[in-house]
Amino acid sequence: MTLKQKIKNYLFKKIAQKKYDENIINIKINRILLIRDGGIGDAILSYPLIRELHKFYPDAKIDIYASLNNHFMYKYLPEVNNVYLKYKKRNWFKSWIEILKMKNNHYDLAIDDTVIRFHRTLYTMIINPKIILASSASSKRYGFDRSALSIYYKTYHEQNEIPHIVDDRLRVLKLLNFTKYNNKMYFPLPKEKNIEIQNYIKKYKDYKLVGLNTDASHKDRTLNTKQIIDLCNLLKNEKIKIIPFCVPSKFEYFEKLIDENALTNVAIPFKTKSIYDAAEVLNELDLLITPDTSFVHIASGLNIPTIGLFWNDPIKYILCAPKAQNSIALTPKGTESNLQNINLNEIQENAFKILNIKK
Repeated sequence: MTLKQKIKNYLFKKIAQKKYDENIINIKINRILLIRDGGIGDAILSYPLIRELHKFYPDAKIDIYASLNNHFMYKYLPEVNNVYLKYKKRNWFKSWIEILKMKNNHYDLAIDDTVIRFHRTLYTMIINPKIILASSASSKRYGFDRSALSIYYKTYHEQNEIPHIVDDRLRVLKLLNFTKYNNKMYFPLPKEKNIEIQNYIKKYKDYKLVGLNTDASHKDRTLNTKQIIDLCNLLKNEKIKIIPFCVPSKFEYFEKLIDENALTNVAIPFKTKSIYDAAEVLNELDLLITPDTSFVHIASGLNIPTIGLFWNDPIKYILCAPKAQNSIALTPKGTESNLQNINLNEIQENAFKILNIKK
């Protein structure tokens, strides 16, 4: 650690201090702020906590401090009151406007389960909630975790065993003296169904529908063309129709792939315009196969059986494992951090088992 970093860390510890005179038991919780930036999956994994907070504090208003990457994921959550945005650095003044808005809300409780960062801690101090609860977070960046900062009324620490992210985030409820809570995931959809999607699905009403998402945020977790073709051929069955998911830029890729390889068991993808379109299609499936954790979490919230494809790393396949019934997390053999040698026959066997179809 450099001298500059040591000085910065020392100042961080000195600044992030607060004296609490009130006991949390004596505070009436009327407004709650959940600090949850990050991506789409980060937002979805917070839904159970939001639901349970609303159950325990039904009259309290719950706001979210979100990012540009996930703020739209709170659109259909009935428990959420306002969503505030953390902008990129070049629009720092917009972030400060949002911070001042939150400060004026006079929150009784704030919860932060993100990674520890100086700027986020500073923002939280300015917002000035009466009580701030948080995960201890990793000490790798600063040499100390949040338990060393008195700005946090209480923190909960890492467990010896790796929990699912949902279960880890729900542990904050114990700091509020709530020990009985529901860890089931959910994913609220728009009330009005998309007619185009419903008409698309009707064409395949006589089949077992298997969703196949082949892309992930990292290239080493993305299935290559040969793997896609081989897997689709392994899943050929008169009772099965495969529904691919893809971004708009890969639509022609899939059309060409299906045509040139005579993949008659694969439907042309539906051109989804948003994550909610994809979720509505997903909600009609009998099974999802995916290496992308955001799709895993959406399927878990909709209780769609899922075969999640992960690196052979427990931090991945336990933290982000599918939670829907009849689901499984599969990994390649060995210690490699990619899906190059994922066993396609193992995917086929589990798919047929979940669908109750004989080979």
